[in-house]
Amino acid sequence: MTAHESTVPRRSILRRLGGLVLKVLGFFVILEPVWMLLPFAGFLYGSVLQIESLNQNPRTAWLTHFVFPVLTGGWLGPVLVAIGFLIFCVGAGQIYWSKLRRAGLVTNGLYRFVRHPQYIALTLFGLGILLTWGRAITFIAFFVMMFLYYYLAKNEEQACVRLFGENYGRYRERTSFIVPGDRALRRLRGTLPTLRLAAPLRVTAAFVATMAVCVGLMGLIDAVKVRLRRVPFLVATVQLGPAEKPPDLPALAAGKVGDVPFVQSERILVARGPYRNAWASGFAETLLCRLRQSAALKNFLGFLDEPGNHDVLFVFSGPFEQPAQPGAAGTPGMFQGGGPDGRGPAPDPHGPDRVRLILMRCALADGATMPDALADKSKRRIVRGCIAPVNIARPDREDLVEGNVALPGPGFPGEARWDMFLRQFAAQPTEARQVPAVTTPGASGTGTLVVVQAPILRTRLDPDFAVGIRDRLLDSAMFRDRLRRSGVGGPVVAVAFPRPGPNWYREHHGTPQVSVFVILARLRPGSEPGDLFYPSRRELLGAFIAEMDFKRERPDDAVGEVTVIGPRRDLEERWRFFLSGVGGSDLGAPGSAGVGQVRGG
Repeated sequence: MTAHESTVPRRSILRRLGGLVLKVLGFFVILEPVWMLLPFAGFLYGSVLQIESLNQNPRTAWLTHFVFPVLTGGWLGPVLVAIGFLIFCVGAGQIYWSKLRRAGLVTNGLYRFVRHPQYIALTLFGLGILLTWGRAITFIAFFVMMFLYYYLAKNEEQACVRLFGENYGRYRERTSFIVPGDRALRRLRGTLPTLRLAAPLRVTAAFVATMAVCVGLMGLIDAVKVRLRRVPFLVATVQLGPAEKPPDLPALAAGKVGDVPFVQSERILVARGPYRNAWASGFAETLLCRLRQSAALKNFLGFLDEPGNHDVLFVFSGPFEQPAQPGAAGTPGMFQGGGPDGRGPAPDPHGPDRVRLILMRCALADGATMPDALADKSKRRIVRGCIAPVNIARPDREDLVEGNVALPGPGFPGEARWDMFLRQFAAQPTEARQVPAVTTPGASGTGTLVVVQAPILRTRLDPDFAVGIRDRLLDSAMFRDRLRRSGVGGPVVAVAFPRPGPNWYREHHGTPQVSVFVILARLRPGSEPGDLFYPSRRELLGAFIAEMDFKRERPDDAVGEVTVIGPRRDLEERWRFFLSGVGGSDLGAPGSAGVGQVRGG
């Protein structure tokens, strides 16, 4: 056997293997649009593929955003999906009917106009999916799918030439490739310069060019979408109970040193975190207001009232239950992916208001300030430590300490604990390390609630459903209490984004469970609720998730659980995601008081 003869079968095997790989890749690529049409899409995305994990990294979070707004062009997308599916079935029917009859080459029906009508069908199908559910990952999959289809078509045509010979050659000469009428472009193609590259390099260059066009179009579409976007929302006033006079404390100041955000009142500094509950809006402020009132901590904090004593107090927060390994590194209580239906962090079994405080009495070096001591350990010396489990949800007339206070002796590993907390702060993503704004919990008797009719499509198609979410939130004592302790009132407003709950894909047309992502935001002076959607006119403070179940009929509270969101959920990124599916079309006709829309944002 000559070298040439041994090479031909090898090339044939490689060609077949390459064709098989292309078909397998094409199959997996089109699964993205197919999955989104199935009722168990939430299970596939949440439990199997863990798509939610993309949100943990800002470099991949954009893949979960929408390029095209949901239902762009109204019902055009679903219509294209139906047309594409119908054409695919007709084309497939022609091919398999011909095989059953052993009729040979198919050149009639749809194949009279183009050589690959099924690829036209899949293109229309994919385009319809983009206009219906145009996420970034779907958009990229569509371009990859088109790239693979081109080479699949070329591979299939080579197989047809081998199988049908001159008959297929004549058919190819008189019939368009994929787009009807593209025969007119053949002469133009012959005049264009060609890259004389090896096949692998040529395919690679073509793929890079395809992806460049894909990314460029994504940016252009997103810019146009943001400029023309109308954000539908409901506005309501929440009754929070009687306003309370803030305690007579020195002014609270917020700041950040290195990776540690904090709130300070004279000689007491409370770090926001590192445990997630301590990141909640109003949490550190409540601690500062109530620590001195605690009878259980009176002896330990007595040094703050001693004449001539200049020691200071640093307060860090950990999980309510003492960790199994106190000195171990890590970030307790942050994103675990164990929430309902795999969404968000698992709720703290002790609730969102309990933490274990680590209080450290320190002596400062001459001329040093408390922020100096956070930045440089040589500026302070730990004198004594205290560990106290607290619950800030306890009424003001009760001690916030819930359990036994531990006063360790000389063996207290203060420096090790200090280093552990700093490592946990350093583990937070850069975009989450913000200087916290000071809020005053309970200072207002009323607050503003804004329910955004996104990202759930039903809140836009069915305005009464959005109104129902708003009204059940207003009726919820648990929800109102959370807003009160978060400092809602005046310029601080609560913005609610309804999301699918655990049973959503089974009962979204009936009595579903809804997971409401609530972001606390402070409006700039002179701004109105509609200004929330312009980043320069508001500041995001914190967030929590309220789990709702519409099966709980009044007077039962529809909100059954509240989970505080830690800094690993960058609020600006979540805000952009929730609004990425909103476009310029008015899908639902708002028909109740308190409904508004804002352009842009």
